[in-house]
Amino acid sequence: MHIEYQNIPVNQIEFDSNNPRIKKALEQYGNDITAQRIYFALKSADDKENAASSFSRLSDSIRAFGGITQPITVYGKNGKYTCIDGNTRLAIYKEFGNKKEVAGDWDSIIALVLDNPTQKEIDSVRISAHLVGARPWPAYEKARYLHHLYYDEFKDFDEMVALCGGNKNDIQRQIHAYEEMDEYYRDKVDDTAFHIDRFSGFVELQKPNIKNSIFDAGFDLNDFGEWIKDGKIHPLNTIRQLPAVLSDSEAKKIFTEGGIGSIKTAIKHVERNRDNSQNVILQNATLEQLIIATKNKFSNLTWIESKEFNKTADLEDLYDMLRKFLSDVRK
Repeated sequence: MHIEYQNIPVNQIEFDSNNPRIKKALEQYGNDITAQRIYFALKSADDKENAASSFSRLSDSIRAFGGITQPITVYGKNGKYTCIDGNTRLAIYKEFGNKKEVAGDWDSIIALVLDNPTQKEIDSVRISAHLVGARPWPAYEKARYLHHLYYDEFKDFDEMVALCGGNKNDIQRQIHAYEEMDEYYRDKVDDTAFHIDRFSGFVELQKPNIKNSIFDAGFDLNDFGEWIKDGKIHPLNTIRQLPAVLSDSEAKKIFTEGGIGSIKTAIKHVERNRDNSQNVILQNATLEQLIIATKNKFSNLTWIESKEFNKTADLEDLYDMLRKFLSDVRK
């Protein structure tokens, strides 16, 4: 495949209508896909997880600099070019070219031109730029592209690992998380209320103990989608505590009947019960059991634990009590 850099007239470059990042947004139009609709799909695909790479921030940067610093990548066919990397940068150039108040030369753009690339080479460009490269897509969009490679491009997992790195299990989790986010969350909200930054919650959902706890408590994944939509699970890393919450009848009620962030209140309830149970167990232990447990704890104490220990006064009191006790029993 021959590659070279060229300055290409912007009006000769078409957006990539198969760009996985905007494919979902374009599905509503069927075959009636126009450049304007692609442009708005790109603009609405603002990266909420990384504001520095959002459409608006990138637009401001290009305007201030007077152009792009990273060439787009295109391939030519029948006197036209298709942009396979850099669609957002191309959209900004097209927008600036239609605004007289934006000073600068927006009629042409620097591009890396691929001569007659194969589909595999096109996929490699996208992957190197957005899955493992310096301009990563958000996690949701990466998973959407992996889903596209698997179901639309018929890549097997070995091929995907070779292209993207990682391992088969991780790629499977990403694909399943994308599918379940679309089915149980995206379909419950309109585009304005859909937040791709909630994707990490569906990655957590792939852990077997999470799903099992949901089913065992009499719920299903539709309920999970509602919890995500309603903000009951916030922050999203508290999903790891779902098994404990759903197995406690009172905590389950607090969580499911509460409002935004109700899982945090439910977790506190579980922790209070756990602390009370531990106190009961310790109070019922014999002195010999406590001594053996304390010896074992100290013998396995790590350097970090010893440095972080801040109850020195209590330890000194215990030391004095033990010295007095030894003195008494030896008499």
